[in-house]
Amino acid sequence: MSEDPTNASHADSRKLLSLERHQRIMDYLKTNKSAEVSQLSALLKVSEVTVRKDLERLERAGLLSRSHGGAILLERLLYEPSFAEKEDQWIDEKQAIAQAAASLITDGMTVAIMTGTTLSHTARLLMERQRLNIVTNAVNIATELMHAAGVSVFLTGGNIRPNTLALVGEMAERSLEGIYVETAFIGVNGFSLEQGLTTPSIEEARVVKKVMENAQKVVVAVDHTKFNQVAFFRICTVEQIHTVITDGKTPATEIDKLRDKGITVIVT
Repeated sequence: MSEDPTNASHADSRKLLSLERHQRIMDYLKTNKSAEVSQLSALLKVSEVTVRKDLERLERAGLLSRSHGGAILLERLLYEPSFAEKEDQWIDEKQAIAQAAASLITDGMTVAIMTGTTLSHTARLLMERQRLNIVTNAVNIATELMHAAGVSVFLTGGNIRPNTLALVGEMAERSLEGIYVETAFIGVNGFSLEQGLTTPSIEEARVVKKVMENAQKVVVAVDHTKFNQVAFFRICTVEQIHTVITDGKTPATEIDKLRDKGITVIVT
């Protein structure tokens, strides 16, 4: 028996409304850190029963902790390790991912390479490329490649974030207007099939989004420690990316789910 299209439409509508509620709940918590069920019920114009079900789902996703009568934002969503802290972690995995990422970059291409320790390893492997155009907001990546004879580097403007060596802010975003790349290589702090790609910094999220707008393809370089983790701000949904490069410690179930969505997964 074929599915009634009316019922399918209603189901899609309910799902959309649910996702909208979840986003508004998280936006409220990001501002206020905690919320009572009654407050969210009034804000969303739904019953307290519906709010409790939403909070239960968000807690299962690791985004909040339910308390008596409400919910509290998990502070770990705000935590951002420094570049120096991350640089020495999982070196072998990051270098293998970097090798795979670099293999996708050939002479004559125009690509964006954003911030992240894994992508810093990638940049170091591009010194011998010819007629290569690199767009980046990472000060360290620009420094790595500035002496490569065959590489042209476009470094965005903006304010520097010492934690990640990234240039961010309105100037960074404006400098990317009208810049088109074949492939954007990005790193993330959290990678979740349900919640998408996330970072603790809204400023960095905005710059990455700007790059993605004008990229033909988006490649995510992400080691296994980032899977099923969620940071404060969403960069994009999983459906907005084309390729994931990860290491062999990433759960096979996660890889299979990505491939089921039509996303190319390269396991190093």
